[in-house]
Amino acid sequence: MFDLQQLPVSVPATDEHRNYPLHIYTLGRFSVSRGIEPIRFARKAQHRPLELLKVLVALGGREVATDQLAMALWPESEGDEAYNAFEITLHRLRRLVGVDKALVLSNGLLTLDNQLCWVDVWAFEQATGQAEALLNSSQPDPDELAILSSRLLSLYHGHFLGRETPEPWSISLRERLRSKFLRHLMDVARHWERVGRHEAAIQCYLKGLEVDDLAEIFYQRLMVCYHQLGRRSEALAVYRRCRTTLSLILSITPSAATEAIHRRLI
Repeated sequence: MFDLQQLPVSVPATDEHRNYPLHIYTLGRFSVSRGIEPIRFARKAQHRPLELLKVLVALGGREVATDQLAMALWPESEGDEAYNAFEITLHRLRRLVGVDKALVLSNGLLTLDNQLCWVDVWAFEQATGQAEALLNSSQPDPDELAILSSRLLSLYHGHFLGRETPEPWSISLRERLRSKFLRHLMDVARHWERVGRHEAAIQCYLKGLEVDDLAEIFYQRLMVCYHQLGRRSEALAVYRRCRTTLSLILSITPSAATEAIHRRLI
């Protein structure tokens, strides 16, 4: 994405590189690693415990009420029946992950211990906050911004839980993270444009289209950036891609703003 060879040699270590016993990946996929070794799960027998872990992350991962978890996983059950199912499933999940005290149940609240668990969603949220603060400063340091942006791009492999069918409990986080990522890409790319680093901006816009290929603003800014770099043929190719995508998926034509940029190119 960015020319990392031009960045400072002393790139600060990220929290993912620390010695967390448990790593949980949910962006664009779902996997769990104990140390550096991925945990292999049988498909059917371990489905419900893993669903509990997914729901826990989706609801924040910290001090989530057991009633809320039980309602998400056993909506047809009530009272003791739902809680008994929760207790059994939590016991099975603890055995699966194999890390003592990673899942803490206290006063009816379940928490992933952040001293033992690294969660990509948490790391993404932290990096996004740092990037937003940097962009809001009077003079953002370009090297620091490039490092943070590269970090975010490496974390966001795709939508929350990837290609799994969205569940009612996952939709809110999935859409919030998606919107936050796209907004961050736009903010960073526009900053690169303002300081004349159009190639870096192009990489952000291309990544944005990987996440949402119906976002016309990314096509528009790509066309402008390629035009600024004198790469007219690539700018026109972006327009054609935009026109084809909108036609095939939505049966619409590009907006007036997109057409205006296109006219300037020809």
